[in-house]
Amino acid sequence: MRSDFLFRISAIVLAIFLQVAGLSTAGCAQAYYPPATALAEARGITSSSGIVISKRVDEVNLAFTVTDKKGRFISNLDANDFQVLDNHAPPQQLRFFQQQSDLPLRVALLIDASDSIKHRFQFEQNAASEFLKDIVRPGKDKAFVVSFDGRVHQVHDFSDDVRALAKAVKSIKAGGNTALYDAVIFACNRLRNAPETQITRRAIILITDGMDTASRTFMHDAQEAAARAEVLVFALSTNDLIVDPYPKGEAVLDLLTGPTGGHILPARDESQLTKAFRQIEKALRNQYALGYQPANFDPDGKYRPVEVIPVKHGLKVQCRKGYFARALEALKH
Repeated sequence: MRSDFLFRISAIVLAIFLQVAGLSTAGCAQAYYPPATALAEARGITSSSGIVISKRVDEVNLAFTVTDKKGRFISNLDANDFQVLDNHAPPQQLRFFQQQSDLPLRVALLIDASDSIKHRFQFEQNAASEFLKDIVRPGKDKAFVVSFDGRVHQVHDFSDDVRALAKAVKSIKAGGNTALYDAVIFACNRLRNAPETQITRRAIILITDGMDTASRTFMHDAQEAAARAEVLVFALSTNDLIVDPYPKGEAVLDLLTGPTGGHILPARDESQLTKAFRQIEKALRNQYALGYQPANFDPDGKYRPVEVIPVKHGLKVQCRKGYFARALEALKH
């Protein structure tokens, strides 16, 4: 297990994350170990299409949700209700703005199967199975299932067969250490490299306490993989905040989810877990999308911060915190 000292050092490094190189996965093996030179795939350009950076190198696409002070999703807003900042500057041109509630979903469900969650594993499996049945629309949406202990296991590949997916979830056995970061990187690469012929919404849903004890990669590697895949990450935290109000795992999950536009939801018992799944489904079905041309765009492959600011008081926007500009050389592939 990583020491408190290393955790604090990692937290400092994470404050300037995404300037640091990260690792990724290669392949789709049943048990996954990240190779030492796996960064190439995480930074590669694929033909898969998402609601992310479009084929125009100078266009950035953002997806985001808007809620009020009570957490209710707000609809019927338009482009004038928001200010966009790209690398701290307004965009040169807004190319489109629309509300999207019916995009096909591509969902990665990642389930912590380590020793630390054994006592609540059955209700997690039941709730996750029901969630997949609710959110996956056969013929339109697809999901895949990953479990992780000391290794990463793809339990079921992309599918719209909800019964098969639910059966896969219930087949997972708990026990072992926790390779959380490796699992996130694996899922990011599966989502990023999946061939698509249409615009889709990509999401990773984590069920875990956030404590990594066995990964061969690090937090910043997982963050970079998520940023490059331009995927929403939601974490269902199994930490008992009554027993421990400030668990280290919560900080880890916040750093994994926040930069993507996702967030943490409590999932200490079956009731909380079911409620969290419903909130995630609503978030994925209540999104806005906008595309713009940045001012002074430089296709250098570097990370750029972005911000979507609501004009109206009392509204909250959940959006990814930045993107990697597509490098010109990447377009030759």
